[in-house]
Amino acid sequence: MSKPEAAATRWTRGLALLLWGCCALAYAQGATAPTAPTLPTISEPPAAGILSDADEGDRTVKLSVGIDGAGDFSGTLQEFLDITRHAADSNLSEREALRLIGVTPRQIKELLATAGYFSPTVTPAVERQPNGLSARFVVAPGIATTIDTVEIVFTGAIATGNDSNAQRIARIRQQWSLGSGNVFRQQAWDDAKSAVLKGLLTRDYPAARIAASEAHIDPESHRAKLTLTVDSGPAFTFGPLQIQGLKRYPLSLVEPLNPIVPGEPYSQEKLNELQSQLQDSGYFRSVFATIDVDPAHPQSTPVHLDLAENERKRLSLGVGFSTNSGARAQVKWLDRQFLGRNWRLDSELKVDRLTRLLGGDIFFPARDNGWRPSVGAHYERSDIVGETSDKINLGAHLAGPDRLNEQVWGVSYFGDKERIADAAVNHRQALVASWVITRRRLDNLLSPQRGVQTTLELDAGLPGVINRKALLRATLHATWLAEPSRRWQTIMRAQIGQVTGEPRQMIPGDLLFRTGGDQTVRGYSYNSLGVAQAGAIVGGRVFALASAELVYRITPEWGAAVFHDAGDAADAWRDFRPVHGTGIGARWRSPIGPVNVDLAYGHAVRKLRPHFSVGYAF
Repeated sequence: MSKPEAAATRWTRGLALLLWGCCALAYAQGATAPTAPTLPTISEPPAAGILSDADEGDRTVKLSVGIDGAGDFSGTLQEFLDITRHAADSNLSEREALRLIGVTPRQIKELLATAGYFSPTVTPAVERQPNGLSARFVVAPGIATTIDTVEIVFTGAIATGNDSNAQRIARIRQQWSLGSGNVFRQQAWDDAKSAVLKGLLTRDYPAARIAASEAHIDPESHRAKLTLTVDSGPAFTFGPLQIQGLKRYPLSLVEPLNPIVPGEPYSQEKLNELQSQLQDSGYFRSVFATIDVDPAHPQSTPVHLDLAENERKRLSLGVGFSTNSGARAQVKWLDRQFLGRNWRLDSELKVDRLTRLLGGDIFFPARDNGWRPSVGAHYERSDIVGETSDKINLGAHLAGPDRLNEQVWGVSYFGDKERIADAAVNHRQALVASWVITRRRLDNLLSPQRGVQTTLELDAGLPGVINRKALLRATLHATWLAEPSRRWQTIMRAQIGQVTGEPRQMIPGDLLFRTGGDQTVRGYSYNSLGVAQAGAIVGGRVFALASAELVYRITPEWGAAVFHDAGDAADAWRDFRPVHGTGIGARWRSPIGPVNVDLAYGHAVRKLRPHFSVGYAF
């Protein structure tokens, strides 16, 4: 045998032994390893002399990779296998390429095991190419492992046997997501355990833990037996507040915003509510509410409140741009101890292409029940699609403490002077009482990805000195966010409103309806959809809007979207004719919330229009 032939034989035997050793390490959780798979074959030995010395093994090569038979798992393998991620490396050495080929069968089996396939076969084939190596792997996933039995055992205080705990245990078992007959997947197994633990950690049992878990896999029957032991630990109760960082502002600002009553059961929702209430007060830059999770001292556990205070006064100058109103300049003055009291003054002057705004609000300290009173006054001059208005708004409001079901009661005066072309000035005014309730069920209030938010607003004005006739107004807004898979998100919006009583000509513009723009019906300019009057667009007495959007996440921060909007405003439902807008867009999860850049086609105007916005339109 010649030296080159002997080298090729040694290389072939060595690689075969390496591949057999890697394939023998089949993944199985809670089970003995199955019988070693059939020894992989190599379709053709590499050219004689490969790796005959160290220098040749370190030379760079091109590596092509093919995976056959993986079916629905092809994408997963392409994304997570080392060989597919490094095949295109420009400095890939022949020695490293052979190492990647050797470990690939084991990695394929490990990845398939996470999806419930514990007995796959992987047959590698390596060919020598003129400029490198070609590796192909034929995958037979085999039979999926399904769940046979599930046993969930509870220990700790929750297992004491009283009725409420027994009902809670029964509810957790009923909500268990991996039932008999389901395909065993590692991610689903992990998610199901996390869901059980989360149900205890967020209420009563912050020291809960998974004491033991086992997924016993039988490779021969392709069945899995799941066993889970959950230790709830002791039941915790809240104690008094222990505050750090309160220097500039008095304790009386914090106490009315605290929803926690000493002695009541622990609840993560209560801690979140405390943080949210203080953060929304405007007096604190950051708020962290925690407890010491010490199973030895579960009763009357102190609530640690770490505060970072905002400065008392702040002057802000800003410029910006939006596709709704063009370039913008803005000045804000904030005083958190206005007139030497614990009153917060928020005032601003804003100028853009369409509006001039001057106004301010004074927010008073929360009452003992957590409700927050405020008063405000605003003047605005606007020139939008042929309608020029000078508007005054005076109001007093009382906002509730519950952020998940937030209520706002108020009374407001609206007055405006409307001008359209050469027509006489139209003076309009109204005095209304209002009630607004917002129901939030979102995973994150700043940058939500899943959940539902609905807002219902009711306004009523009685006939008298200001209102010539009774006035009634109702609006309903709903937004639904969902993530059907890891990379996809759907956003659905619906809005509807109507005002009755006074004729449209006597109702102030802020109580009528117009639409169109960045966060309503895209493809149309800002507030360009409404009632046509003397060459201008004015507000109507009825309004409706619907929108559907699908977002694909290219990376965790960046995504691409397609959407369709429809809506309009009219004087009566018989005149309502929704217009449509369709488009594409880019999405960025920025630190300040979702940033949206869209290009929409307005079907009614047959034009493309760009749009830029930040956040969701709730």
